[in-house]
Amino acid sequence: MKPLAPLLATAYGRLREAGDWPPRKILLIRRNGIGDMICALPLVRRVRAAFPAARIDLLASERNAPILERLALLDRVLVYRRGSGLLRNHYFNLRRFMRPLRDERYDLVVAIAGGFSKLLAVITYATGIPRRIGFVPAAGHALDFCFNVPVAQPASREHQIERCLRLAEALGLPPVPIEVGFPVGGDDERYARGTMAAHGLHDRAFVLYNVSSSRPESSWPAAAIAHVAAALERRHGLPTLACGLPQDAPTLRATGLSHAVTPGVHQYAALVRESRFLMCSDGGAMHVAAAMKTPAFVLFATADPQVWRPWGVPFAYVRSGSRVADIALEPVLERLAQWLPTLKDWSG
Repeated sequence: MKPLAPLLATAYGRLREAGDWPPRKILLIRRNGIGDMICALPLVRRVRAAFPAARIDLLASERNAPILERLALLDRVLVYRRGSGLLRNHYFNLRRFMRPLRDERYDLVVAIAGGFSKLLAVITYATGIPRRIGFVPAAGHALDFCFNVPVAQPASREHQIERCLRLAEALGLPPVPIEVGFPVGGDDERYARGTMAAHGLHDRAFVLYNVSSSRPESSWPAAAIAHVAAALERRHGLPTLACGLPQDAPTLRATGLSHAVTPGVHQYAALVRESRFLMCSDGGAMHVAAAMKTPAFVLFATADPQVWRPWGVPFAYVRSGSRVADIALEPVLERLAQWLPTLKDWSG
């Protein structure tokens, strides 16, 4: 027995020894941000196609759960919320959070990630589910016993979607077409049309610039955003609508752009779908472009574009290798001038 196994069993309860196969009840786990959830959707669709009669629930984080609000693939979305005080610590909080979840008696749990995570391994173990699949390091780890259907983490570079789908291959699930879309509601579509009308913008004739970034190294200065927006209108006849979260209001004001909004997640997705292309820094915003079948121009800091590019849409980028703030204006404008003519035949 692994040295940590008795400790986890004491902390979270013992594992159930057997479950049904084919599974009647499946739990999927996908933590972290919006982009992570969008990249997991092809795997979710593959699991649903393989087990159409099963109940499938997904344990999400507070940040990425909104993507699933209208997704008919799932029976229930469970949102992991941290406690307060001592329960801010994930490992302390898990015992409280997992009690009702263990009572559901799932047959299979899939820990969706691009690689091994100690916290995700412990969360998966704490569910008590008898069949547990997830990535483990090729060299082994003290917590790899948390998965009894382990998948060796590949050393090769591949897109996050392709990496997640390796978990389905380990279960022998037949492939289905890769689809990253999620639905937006009628209210969101009306919001997008109303916003465009209020700012004198037309369908597929404006650029949507998302100024938000969850990482400081991925932020671009407001002055640079304003300069590119002016160049896009002057050289290409494309006005820019800037958007962000409410906390991005100071950045939006600092750009000096007359077109700026702070939409919700689905409202943002509806605006992305109406734009000619999305421009943003690396992060979840660019994957919404893939979901809405809209081209994307992305400013990367250190993230690997081959691993994290928006899937299945025209895509161009400039990468600094350090901070997005270090990206100069001229390379961006040159790359945009090369790329924009290639979009003329794209219809989504």
